[in-house]
Amino acid sequence: MNQPLTRFSQEWWSAYQTTWNEQENLGKKFAKLGKVILWFSDRQGVSVCSEWDDQGQIVSLELIEEMDESLPIFSATRENWERFVNQEIGAVKAVMTGLIDYRGSMTIIVKYGRHFDCLAEVAQKVN
Repeated sequence: MNQPLTRFSQEWWSAYQTTWNEQENLGKKFAKLGKVILWFSDRQGVSVCSEWDDQGQIVSLELIEEMDESLPIFSATRENWERFVNQEIGAVKAVMTGLIDYRGSMTIIVKYGRHFDCLAEVAQKVN
């Protein structure tokens, strides 16, 4: 029997990318998003730089140790990332209340913000 993946580990992120890319109809919601950093401010998870292509597929998922300040960054403690992924808090509310900090272009938030809850929905399907 396979052991369940540890959430936010390198293996989990790899499985997340595969699961995301298997979903139908999500692509158009994230088409042309480009690179975005998902950062663990307390270093209790593996931070990544994910890149979405013109079709909304995750074409790369790079594990990172340092933030690239030129990219959009979503940053939170592991506890708050868990709450988001467990769908206890929505993306918009989490950012507005500071549970998840966002630094970057407001265009990203305006254009894609209402779709970021899809990230948590897909996380529920990662085994």
